[in-house]
Amino acid sequence: MAKVQKLLIENCWKVLNKAQKLSVELPWGYVRGIQLGPKTGKTVVMIHGWLDNCHSYLPLLTHLPHDNTRYIVLDLPGHGISTHKPKTSYVHVIDYVVDMERIRRELKLEKFSLIGHSLGGILSGMYTAAYPDKVERCVAIDGLLPFYLPNDYIVSNIRKAVDTIVDDTFKHKYYDDLATLNDRLSKHYGIDSEIAKLLLERSARLTPNGYQFTYDKRLRYPALLRMTKDVILPLTQLWERPILFILASNGFKVLNHPSYLEGIKVLSSHPNITQIEIEGNHHVHIQNPVGISEAVTEFLALDEKPDPVTKAPYNFKGL
Repeated sequence: MAKVQKLLIENCWKVLNKAQKLSVELPWGYVRGIQLGPKTGKTVVMIHGWLDNCHSYLPLLTHLPHDNTRYIVLDLPGHGISTHKPKTSYVHVIDYVVDMERIRRELKLEKFSLIGHSLGGILSGMYTAAYPDKVERCVAIDGLLPFYLPNDYIVSNIRKAVDTIVDDTFKHKYYDDLATLNDRLSKHYGIDSEIAKLLLERSARLTPNGYQFTYDKRLRYPALLRMTKDVILPLTQLWERPILFILASNGFKVLNHPSYLEGIKVLSSHPNITQIEIEGNHHVHIQNPVGISEAVTEFLALDEKPDPVTKAPYNFKGL
């Protein structure tokens, strides 16, 4: 097992060394990430989860085919080394759909597939519903439908969120060394400490007072407007494109959140959704990249070679 883990870490660094830096300018700053693979053939956009960054996909990328696929792996705004939203903004998942469309237009992507984990899976599902003409296929890892609130809680949630945003009391902690941050990431995600170091490459910064995490503190605040079941469940009827929903055996479902369990039940009968379960915790794509890669490669047909480009025969018109 130790040899397998060591090889995985070595391969993660190889992937990272092959990757190119990516920076997309938006009206308020930059969304950054990495990309690798040829610009011909398939395009896959990969979106990480809450408080994560694009390096969380490195273990999975070591097991995915690279010959015929371009991978665009993003740090969402306020995550990794992407710019934080303006101070007058608040953070909501629906805003990321706007960001995704801006990114698509900047990169001139006409058709692509999506892979999203957790928050990234929810965002991918929303984008797929809104832009079915742009998405070929969608993979959502342990997250597809947003957690919803009963109607009776909406107003009280607004007040709670507003008070939290206006009070603005959250402060990033300072740490004396990176080892402490690394230990926190490793234990929180249930992953190897060497893998955690890869995430820490984009998740920590050194300040005059010590090390701290880079994420936008507003990500810790409650969502200003939570969706209800009346909004979320009709959204599923807009999914025209094939979606692979991967449940982690020890992921969100073990929380027994009523909305998540009801969502699983609703999605299990959706004609365009394939639902499978893979062994692992919520960060199953880091913990079990082999299992995820096999399912993703088959669903997105990543190992298929593109059709050869044929030139039209020369039309000789005489002398």
